[in-house]
Amino acid sequence: MLLYNAVGFAIAAIVMVRAGSYAVKYVSSIAKADRISAFLTSFLLVGIVSSFPETFVSVVSAIKNEPSLGLGTLLGGNIADLTLVIGLVGVAAGSIKIRSKEFAHEFWLVGLLMLPILFSLDGSIGRIEGLALILSCLMFIFGMLRENNVLSKLSSHSRKDVAKNIALFLLSSAVVLTAANFVVKFAEGLALDFKMPIALVGIVFIGAVTTLPELMFSLASVAKHIDGLALGDIFGTVIIDATLIVGITALISPITIVGVNIMNLAAFTALSVSTTIYFLKPGRTFTRNEALLLILLYVIFVATQLTTSLQ
Repeated sequence: MLLYNAVGFAIAAIVMVRAGSYAVKYVSSIAKADRISAFLTSFLLVGIVSSFPETFVSVVSAIKNEPSLGLGTLLGGNIADLTLVIGLVGVAAGSIKIRSKEFAHEFWLVGLLMLPILFSLDGSIGRIEGLALILSCLMFIFGMLRENNVLSKLSSHSRKDVAKNIALFLLSSAVVLTAANFVVKFAEGLALDFKMPIALVGIVFIGAVTTLPELMFSLASVAKHIDGLALGDIFGTVIIDATLIVGITALISPITIVGVNIMNLAAFTALSVSTTIYFLKPGRTFTRNEALLLILLYVIFVATQLTTSLQ
């Protein structure tokens, strides 16, 4: 089974990378043609699509009465996105100039990432709290659409071209997501082959693996020198994961925190958010050394989880 899972993981990852490059092409066409910022387009479109692997894991976990696995996957994946993924993107880019017009308003809303942490401090996330998370996500997305006049910009452009670009983007995204689901499946199999605790599987292993779609998309965007796309999908993913997906999971099956050190997760989530916000302040240049520090932060997080969970 170990060889089967390893080969399957490699093939699925290669397919995902290739399809991700096409997703970059079509989503950048939407942004350019409709005069919507690359960051906002990526945030809304790719951010939602990139959340599907985590959604798959979380919903299945909830249906199987293992919602804590889904929560661990989501929260662990968010820490990986804010440290490891952004760090790797920064290393690949060398440096990224943060444009105030794209980040001045939207970026601070990454604070929504802390909502499920606050709700889970009492040891559980109930259905009412889950509904509150879902509503906060919908209000957030609606506010972004309205403030940036997205709908009016889309309506002023050729509907045929908009529909074509969106259709091609969705098609390539579907391939990415299909491959990502197989990546998750084989990664989970590898984790079980090594007999890792289920909570640790969600937080560290599956959480990191489910960040692959946004990582591949972001690296492809950097290669095409579209830095706004590279960062937009990451922020979209972490906010959607922390609000909409955790909320859906809690609605299906109230989450009882089992086998997860929530205070440890809270500390690393807060540290990841605050560090990333500082490094990506409007007007700054995100450097390769800062990117390496984010990667180091993720390494420390994983080491801490392994140490505390395997004692």
